[in-house]
Amino acid sequence: MRAVLDVGTNSVRLLAAKVSQGRVEPVTKEVRVTRLGQGVDHSKRLAPEAMARTLAALWELFALIPPGVPVDILATSAVRDAGNREEFARLVQEKLGISLQILSGAREAELSFLGAVSALNLPDPITVVDIGGGSTEIFTGTNAGGLLGGSSVQIGAVRLLERHPRNSPELHEEIQAALAPAVQENLKFEPKSFVAVGGTANSLAAIIQNLAEYSDDKVAGFSFSLAELADCYAYLGRLSLEERRQIPSLQAGREDIIVYGAAILLHAARMMGVAKIHVSTSSLLHGYLISQLTSGQLTKGCK
Repeated sequence: MRAVLDVGTNSVRLLAAKVSQGRVEPVTKEVRVTRLGQGVDHSKRLAPEAMARTLAALWELFALIPPGVPVDILATSAVRDAGNREEFARLVQEKLGISLQILSGAREAELSFLGAVSALNLPDPITVVDIGGGSTEIFTGTNAGGLLGGSSVQIGAVRLLERHPRNSPELHEEIQAALAPAVQENLKFEPKSFVAVGGTANSLAAIIQNLAEYSDDKVAGFSFSLAELADCYAYLGRLSLEERRQIPSLQAGREDIIVYGAAILLHAARMMGVAKIHVSTSSLLHGYLISQLTSGQLTKGCK
């Protein structure tokens, strides 16, 4: 068994799994919303209270990993954008005794793509969009996990919430302008399949199915049309924060950002000209564990 923790802009995630023959069999999956990226877009620094919340969540999730299991800790957009990222990395090292790996946007995309396609069998080429709190990765590749190209874009659900507290034409103009270069890069490869990964995609798949509670089993491999996505986005936009909190399949802590993540996905799908969006619940963490197995690398951290 191996374990990996992902420190994202909005949440901290844990995946402990059995990994063999390029396949990941999850044993423990947990997530905690900590909003580490609070204010990073403006200040370019991680706020002390956000770091404290995230360190507490890391410690809580770390305690769920069985003794002796190798552990790695990854960090993405909020940490890589922050001027005090080394301070946060030092605090993680002091608290957990494990070095924090700060991923570049390209490396994040590579791992998310690898994780996504490992759980699906779709026609090549495949475009994968990974919408996070601070950034969005759009890359195209093959079922074998090889990337053809793409890019990481500096927009995410948390970042857009802070820039545009209310839905406005400027919000949609910014999303389209930011996505345009990445979309054009991916369209060159003439993708035949379009896959969405991450908390936004998973939540939308659960909401569109009207699930009584969130279920990975019912979300994994689910697909919905562009029209269904547009309807869901409009529905969520009509609800108040309190009404979104009452959606049984929406994770607490996502009610304020789900509309922004949905807007990014809606624009990306429209600009790519796709009619169907496939959802994979396997992404960055799965891809990281597969990459470690196939490269023969051993983790340095051990519980």
